[in-house]
Amino acid sequence: MTKALLQTKKKLKMNASIVIALVILLTFTSLFSYKNVDSQWHDYSETAANVYVLHDELIQKLGYGGFIHHFKNLVLRKNTELYLPKIKNELAAIKDLLSKLSAIEEYDQTALTDVTKTVSEYEAKLDIAIKMIAEGATSEQIDLLVKVDDAAALKALSEFETHISTILKDKSLAINNNFQLAYIVHILTIILLTSILLVYFRKLSNSYKQQIELTERALEGTRIKSEFLANMSHEIRTPLNGIMGLLQILQPNIQKPNNIEVVAKALFSCRSLLTIINDILDFSKMEANELSVERIDFSLSRVVESINSDFLPVCNEKSIYLKIEVSDDIEDLWVGDPVRIRQILLNLVSNAVKFTEQGGVKVIVKKAAQREGIELDVIDTGIGMSKEGLSHLFNRFQQADNSITRRFGGTGLGMSITVNLINRMGGRIDVKSELGKGTRFTVYLPLKLSQKAHIDETITHIKVPDLTNQTVLIAEDNPLNTMIIKSMLGETNAELHFAQDGKQAIELFNKLNPRLVLMDIQMPNMGGIEACAHIRRVNESVPIIALTANVMKENIIEYMNCGFNGHVGKPIEKHLLFNTINDVLEINQNEGLD
Repeated sequence: MTKALLQTKKKLKMNASIVIALVILLTFTSLFSYKNVDSQWHDYSETAANVYVLHDELIQKLGYGGFIHHFKNLVLRKNTELYLPKIKNELAAIKDLLSKLSAIEEYDQTALTDVTKTVSEYEAKLDIAIKMIAEGATSEQIDLLVKVDDAAALKALSEFETHISTILKDKSLAINNNFQLAYIVHILTIILLTSILLVYFRKLSNSYKQQIELTERALEGTRIKSEFLANMSHEIRTPLNGIMGLLQILQPNIQKPNNIEVVAKALFSCRSLLTIINDILDFSKMEANELSVERIDFSLSRVVESINSDFLPVCNEKSIYLKIEVSDDIEDLWVGDPVRIRQILLNLVSNAVKFTEQGGVKVIVKKAAQREGIELDVIDTGIGMSKEGLSHLFNRFQQADNSITRRFGGTGLGMSITVNLINRMGGRIDVKSELGKGTRFTVYLPLKLSQKAHIDETITHIKVPDLTNQTVLIAEDNPLNTMIIKSMLGETNAELHFAQDGKQAIELFNKLNPRLVLMDIQMPNMGGIEACAHIRRVNESVPIIALTANVMKENIIEYMNCGFNGHVGKPIEKHLLFNTINDVLEINQNEGLD
């Protein structure tokens, strides 16, 4: 009994081994067969399609409406301006097609010999035709000297097409036979493997469910992170608006030089904090691949000037120089994203100023050598970097070493964002640095020159809107923000009326019929979006500007879709507020004239 059991067990093991070996063999055979057939079919399909396309293009370029047709029209009508460019374009295309067809080794090239010969003959006689036309020869005289017998070429094309069809048909049959064999092997393999696959089906199903759960958790995490960043930005911008607003109010009224410098430094610190907030938001956009780059006409000199005005106070405080050199031969007007280019310069200069204690920082703006675009050099005499520090300079949340973070601060995002922006513009950045000797960044941006003679934009000059004796309604629930807006708009000579929420704003709007409405978004009782919708039901034309700490792109798009005419982010910059008011009023006036 025991002996029989052992024999049976041995037999079962042998049978199991045979089955397993057979399954493995059939699996590999099936995979190999299908791979081979797939490769054959892919090559066949690609080659067939390519040959037919090239062949059809060659016929079109040669025949009616093509090279030969234009050549004969040139001889007949003697209009070089009309037909010569067409002839040259078609000739270049034909040469390219012949080159591509000759590169396909699987097919006999003899059929193309006559075509190549005919094209060469036409090309050789083109100069003769042009010269005779210039000398005033008749069409008959020209035709006698330049006439080419192209019947052989057309016949060759027809023969080549027949040849192609025969070759491709033979290949198709061979591939079909291979496919049938592979199909049989594949069916056998499927039958054997089905029983094995059924065993693992439940396991795979559970794994799939787990993957779905993980994906849902990841999406929820992304949503939560986006909401957190948006809320964080809003909560920081709101008090920052109060600080920057008060400083902007104080700035023009200060007389003592020391106090002027203090206010300038305070504004610089506020804008530095705002830069950090924007860096975090940009980092979030980069992770979601939502960071966009504009292409508009802009003044390069104005972008550079803004950098100088931003950093001059802190450079004076550190007793270091800030030199900006703009090459004399560089054009001023370019097409690109001035905001992002300024951000690149801002990050590079900010780092340079931060890490420089003696000497100073030099910014060189020049035309790119041997290519279209500009080059930006930011050179400092600061602490420099080691080779190890350079290796992870552009990593997120990382600086050269921890001591730098402790000493100078920063998020470690600025350089990562800078590189991302440069890459999105199709540019590049190079860096050279040595410990104790400073650092040099070189940025190349492939910008195109603007076709405009001038650009109507203002960065340094603030044009105060003229709202004399006109009613302006401001909806804002924060008393400090109300005071700041009131002070900023005082120069406009407008009659200002304030509402503390959306409901009150609607009541005042119906009563006052204002010329302009400035609307906060987040307010008690009724928010700005709902209030804007109510106003739009009774008045579709009055300009409404959103004043809000919500500055995400999706927020701005939402406001515009809801009926707002413009957007000013908090903290409010006085010149941006005035520029936006001027823009919406001008557009509204032009629409009224229409």
